[in-house]
Amino acid sequence: MKRIFLPQFVILALFIVLLPAAGLARDITPIVSTDWLLTNLKNPKLVVLDIRRVEDYREGHIPGALNAFYGAWAYMKDGLYASLPEKDEIDDTISYMGINFDRWVVVTGCMDTPRLSYQSARVACTLQYAGIKNVALLDGGTNKWIAEKKPLSTRVEKRKAGKFKGKYTSEKFADKNYVKERLGKLILLDLREREFFTGEKKMDCVPMRGHIPGAFNMPTSCAFNEDRTFKTKEELTAIAEAAAGKDLNAEIVTYCDAGQCCPTWSYLLTEVLGYTNVRLYIGSMQEWMQDPKAPVER
Repeated sequence: MKRIFLPQFVILALFIVLLPAAGLARDITPIVSTDWLLTNLKNPKLVVLDIRRVEDYREGHIPGALNAFYGAWAYMKDGLYASLPEKDEIDDTISYMGINFDRWVVVTGCMDTPRLSYQSARVACTLQYAGIKNVALLDGGTNKWIAEKKPLSTRVEKRKAGKFKGKYTSEKFADKNYVKERLGKLILLDLREREFFTGEKKMDCVPMRGHIPGAFNMPTSCAFNEDRTFKTKEELTAIAEAAAGKDLNAEIVTYCDAGQCCPTWSYLLTEVLGYTNVRLYIGSMQEWMQDPKAPVER
């Protein structure tokens, strides 16, 4: 058989093209099922982060899960309800959990209310911001695990703390100036429920009614089924394309009231649907409305 040799410049070109994809490769899927998690509980690479309240964790949790309460990942700062911790604070939290870049991290939380069900994606996005690629959400959260009568533990788990130093990427988040400078040039997705987007209702944390000019409304609740599991990829694609379009390379920014629910669609758009240029605006409308020079559409 005649061997075919590719010219060196072709090999180099292929390497350059494929390198970004290789860098984004995953060892686990972005959303894992309770059955998958049960099968992999003994895998030494796995870390399960239970972000529920300490008292809920102590009542019963997935065996081996570490308690990493949501308040360590987003908290009140400078008048904003869900500010992003400083990089060294994130490093300290990840170090305390014994997580490194080789771990498979599955985030699970409480799904009792819409607000609580959105918190897992916020933690997942923060871990990705720190450079951890193998992060996943547990579909249906701890609620589904308990409903299926899968094993529970009351043992308070601890791992040996490590020394984590994040490889932070500025492409994960957008600040107010980033959004203001690009108004009219990017796709803005307002992920609040319809009545808050239109101004029919107002959240206490947001001083005024309205939304950022040019934004499309894509409520976070649309991503979930009634049991708080995620909709199928096909269903999610249809919802996303209706608001964000079909261009996977389009520049997109997601926002909400205070930065809690917008990470859900940001995570789904990038990790499940393949959009490549998505940032989430952590300050969201709470910060935007505090700026008298920031335009508002009602």
